[in-house]
Amino acid sequence: MSQFSLYQYGKLGFWAAIGVILVAAIGITLGELGIYLTSLSILVQDPSNGFFESSLNLILSIISLVFLVVIFLLQNANQEYSSRLSSVILHDKYFLWTIGFILTASIFNISGSYFSWGPPLTVIGYAFSISTALLVGALIAFAGYFIDISNIIDYITEDLKQQISQDRIYRTTFLGTSLQDEDYVSKLNTDAQLIVSTCIQAIEQNQQNVVNSCLDALTEIVKKYLKETDDSEVNDDFINELNDQFQFIGAAAFDDYTRQKYSESVVETVGDIGLAITKDRELGTPGSRWANLLKSQFEDSLEFDRTAAAHIALRKLGEMSTTAILNGDLDSYRVYQGKTDSLARLCATASDSFLANLLQNAHLQYQRMYVTFLRMLCTEGYAPDTDVSMLFDDFAESFNQAKENYDFYTNQVLYAALFGLEPFAARVGGELQQHQGLDPATQRSIADYLSELIDFLRRISLQSPEHNHKDIYKGYTQFLFALENSSPVDEDIKKSLLSDLNNNFTNLIKHEYTNSLEESDNLDLDINRRITDFYAMLIYFYQDDPDALATFITPLVELYTNLADSYPSPDTVNNRTLHQLYQELKIFGAWISQFHDPENVCPELMDVLIENFEEIDTSTTRFYTSTLERYDYPTNTFDYRGGWWLRPDAIWSNRFQENISDTLNGDGNYYQQFHEELRDRQEDGS
Repeated sequence: MSQFSLYQYGKLGFWAAIGVILVAAIGITLGELGIYLTSLSILVQDPSNGFFESSLNLILSIISLVFLVVIFLLQNANQEYSSRLSSVILHDKYFLWTIGFILTASIFNISGSYFSWGPPLTVIGYAFSISTALLVGALIAFAGYFIDISNIIDYITEDLKQQISQDRIYRTTFLGTSLQDEDYVSKLNTDAQLIVSTCIQAIEQNQQNVVNSCLDALTEIVKKYLKETDDSEVNDDFINELNDQFQFIGAAAFDDYTRQKYSESVVETVGDIGLAITKDRELGTPGSRWANLLKSQFEDSLEFDRTAAAHIALRKLGEMSTTAILNGDLDSYRVYQGKTDSLARLCATASDSFLANLLQNAHLQYQRMYVTFLRMLCTEGYAPDTDVSMLFDDFAESFNQAKENYDFYTNQVLYAALFGLEPFAARVGGELQQHQGLDPATQRSIADYLSELIDFLRRISLQSPEHNHKDIYKGYTQFLFALENSSPVDEDIKKSLLSDLNNNFTNLIKHEYTNSLEESDNLDLDINRRITDFYAMLIYFYQDDPDALATFITPLVELYTNLADSYPSPDTVNNRTLHQLYQELKIFGAWISQFHDPENVCPELMDVLIENFEEIDTSTTRFYTSTLERYDYPTNTFDYRGGWWLRPDAIWSNRFQENISDTLNGDGNYYQQFHEELRDRQEDGS
């Protein structure tokens, strides 16, 4: 039996008692009219002598029980919480009606005993006695319900919600304008403070269910208040006062190490109220106070290690930000995003796993804000450029700050937020996929937004690149896939965006190779794997567009030429490093040769491949050699039926992996044929 159902059972007992009286009254009335029903005839038979005296004793005993129950409730409520809670039961109409019913029954039976009443009044006395016995169960149910402070809070909340209305909140002035009634708002503040004080006491006494009831109650009251007040309200006394009260609730939750779990519920409620204000106000200025409170509680929570309050604060700030964007309330958005940014910078200051996870959460909120801007642009046809640019400025700054301060392991957490199981590219692609067929003007705006995204990727990859995690290469491939498959822009705009992405990627490769060559150090093989995947995808997507292929491949060819001229080091580590880049160019040439003559697509590529061709002798190798290894192609790829295999990723499907791999590998003979063509042309040239 749930606590709430006890109140319902009490009501049921009360109406059952009323039913007994009605049945008796119906029986007497029908008897007076000469109508007798067999089922009711038992009520009018001769009663026993002394009935009223016996029933009176029963009723007086029940009256004593009533007073004991009331006193017990008063004492119980006064032990730990405000005395105002103990009086709530005395305002419940069903409880008062029950008391009134019992008193009426006792007065009736006292009169019957004094005047020696006989039939048919003895029937009424009998009905009162039965009803009073039934009300014992009702009293027990009411007592069971109101003995729980959580139920009292729920009861108060429902009563307040019924009272809150525009007619009470506003009064009309002699000029015909409506102003808030200060007296009513003051009374509402007083009622809310009772719930607040109960919440603080419950936190201090470790009463989780009472805390939850109080916080839920305050949220419901605010939502009802917002619904009944003007959307244009900016400086609201009730909302402001409640914000102050939540300062005290938060202080209680963060006051002691043993109370830190309560902080999660407190922060969640603060965020819910801030979100409700943002939704229901035309201008969410009052929400800024709740954003400040979330920021303050985030900072307070950093002293504790067993609470997720900081994560909740970031999530709620993100929800408030995206809601403000959708409402077109950019002033409020800037406030909320500014709070998120200050917290993100705080998390980026030191290499700590907890701070890294918090920064990951903050960057997730940034991603959601950007996706919301995209949605706003696609659905409404307008969204501000400056806010998106500033969003990425803050995003890149905290990311790069963390990149420089974090160690290798915390950096993994940082990059996982953008390129992990739920990559940023997938969020962007998923949103854009829903908005195809946009008008030209909107397409141009979308292109501007995507250009900002590509520039953001440039900034986090090319600023302090020595601190990059290798997942940055995976990120470029993810965005390539998302932009190609989801961008609702025409082909020329898309190619321009991908050209910018490709140029940034080439500059990133330049840094990696230059650093490796200057240090005469081996290059991480996983980087070359990612390079292969990126250009494989470009060649696959633009296999029928030789001009686009030339645009994408030529910068990489020029990079190789410049590096080879700058670091001529035969038979050294540098030579092996340069040869790895040569192998990349060679496999790209082999793939292009399936669709076009590489000489017509990119003559510079063929010149480099022929000039630097080397025959690899694998005849003495005792182990199995794959086709790629045998013909001097990159050996750092996954082997798939003797050829290349696209690495799996969360953003593309297994079927796509199979399609691109099967297409580029062809029948497997192209690798040998292209290798032999290069050898023959080198021999012819010599």
